[in-house]
Amino acid sequence: MSAKNLKPEPVGAPARGRARKTPLGREAWLQAAREALIREGIRGVEIGKLARRLKVTRGGFYWFFDSRKQLLDELLADWERTNSAAFKAVLRAPGRNGMAEFQAIVDVWINEAGYSPAWDAAVRDWARVSAKVANAVRRVDDERIAVLQRVFEDMGYPEDEAFVRARVTYFHQVGYYALGVEEPRQQRLRLLPLYTRILTGR
Repeated sequence: MSAKNLKPEPVGAPARGRARKTPLGREAWLQAAREALIREGIRGVEIGKLARRLKVTRGGFYWFFDSRKQLLDELLADWERTNSAAFKAVLRAPGRNGMAEFQAIVDVWINEAGYSPAWDAAVRDWARVSAKVANAVRRVDDERIAVLQRVFEDMGYPEDEAFVRARVTYFHQVGYYALGVEEPRQQRLRLLPLYTRILTGR
């Protein structure tokens, strides 16, 4: 075959011999960055490392992002948007009362549906070396505590007590993850009524 008949590979194409069934898109880079952040910390979110993991050329990255900084900004924004959505949705569900709302939040934590504690922990570690990320974490923490405060207010508690109960509940759960507490799911479910009674007073 003559050189003039050779077609250049598209930007971000897999190396020759590594066929990919579907084109690599922007979300694939974000997902790879999330996984790298969880496994290796912020130092693992490097363009070359992500390209090797995705088995594509580095050039594919620049088809979707201008720089590593843009990728990190979007990764942080994605965390803020998606990893708190399940908490906020509790207050939008029709026909709920305070205890039902509390149980819905507990379900988010226990079943990890729409919420990843590993991703939260990775972003908190990232916040240790980035003031911007630290500010985002504080903002998200405040938003989640505000959701819990509304839940306790829906139970009938006055504003100040609802706020303190919200803080105690949230700090307890964040501490659970931060300390790396490991216990069987059956044990967690067995103790759940006691936690609920102590945290809600109900």
